[in-house]
Amino acid sequence: MIVPRGKPVHENLSTSYVNVAALLADLQVNEFTGYVSVEFWGYSGYVFLSRGQIVNAYEATETSVQRERQALDNLLSRAQARNGKVGFFQHPEEVIQAITGIIDGEPVHRDLSSDFTNLEKLVEKLIKSGTAWYVEVLFEQEQGGGIIYVFDERAEAVVSVAPTAGGEYATALGKDGLALIYDRVARGATFNVYRGTSTPAASMATIKPPVAPPRPEMPPVSPPPVSRPGPVTPAPDLAPPTLRVPEVQPLPSASPVVDTVLVEDVEDSDSPLELEDESIRPLTREQYAELVGLMGEVVRAVESGVTEALRRADFVPSFREALINIATHYPFLDPFAAEFEYADGVATFRGKARPADFVVGLSQALRLTVTDLDRRSPETQLRQHIEAALRALHQRRRAEFERYGLEIATNEILAPSAG
Repeated sequence: MIVPRGKPVHENLSTSYVNVAALLADLQVNEFTGYVSVEFWGYSGYVFLSRGQIVNAYEATETSVQRERQALDNLLSRAQARNGKVGFFQHPEEVIQAITGIIDGEPVHRDLSSDFTNLEKLVEKLIKSGTAWYVEVLFEQEQGGGIIYVFDERAEAVVSVAPTAGGEYATALGKDGLALIYDRVARGATFNVYRGTSTPAASMATIKPPVAPPRPEMPPVSPPPVSRPGPVTPAPDLAPPTLRVPEVQPLPSASPVVDTVLVEDVEDSDSPLELEDESIRPLTREQYAELVGLMGEVVRAVESGVTEALRRADFVPSFREALINIATHYPFLDPFAAEFEYADGVATFRGKARPADFVVGLSQALRLTVTDLDRRSPETQLRQHIEAALRALHQRRRAEFERYGLEIATNEILAPSAG
């Protein structure tokens, strides 16, 4: 099946960092129209959304094809594995209707050849029939293809082609897409024709982020003494689902961004973040502390870029608002929970969180912050200042960035928000 490439919002994200169920929940809340793709070697899966509703899903492996709810369930399960790629792309609503129309449609003709079938005359006949039709076009001499959709006695199309060998795909829509298909079929193509269903696709599912199970009763754990003055705020009873017995571990006073972090030295892959190298075990307590410290430096670098660009202290209020906005998906970052705090260039984390969730959640909060401030002050070249600050940090801490694969996460900070 052809899925013409949409306008990328984010792509080539690692499944090691992206919680696809949480992503879909967020896209539903934001009434996103487009699709989410998940790719592994020999596997492609898609979830299609229209105004925030999941209207269909499709997956293809080397041996089978699944649709609708079964495809969605399989995709969510597969997306929990590592070494996959995630992306989400915008499309107009009628394009999503056309793609899902093929998934649900009734096949009428398969594998028609441009050698024997005049595509333009075929489309003219379909327009006159007064029924919804979808024509899948697969190019033979080049990568790419498209979908012609016939609604309300008019025909338009969406098509994506790679202009050069190994080049980026180009997408055309509407009448321009139809004209491009007519031009390319002269080089050879095959067509599949589907009759549309009489009823529009309804919402197939509402995705909710995973909810933490109740934590079993544990005997009290006495924390080791903390060198700096002041009490350590105890963590609340509700814990995310991927951390076991918490323990307060103070860091050296020289750390500029973190004073305590909760993590456990366990080796089952369901707890701390696994690194990109298959041979490396999950993070130890010390590695997690280093990771949190590094993400604190990322926050400070973004604040530095914001202050330099705007010449005023707008970062902290906007960052706090962003943390509140993502608290549903990342409750350990909720400012009112006081597990994560950031003030005067210093970050403090006394919460319980899977390292991957901590990295992704904090990166998403920073992305929302940058988007908000850039929208309010578009003339300040805000993103360029932040990019320079992050680049300097990356050069200074290159070994740590590579060790934890943080380049993907920090690239997200300057990416535009979905909408």
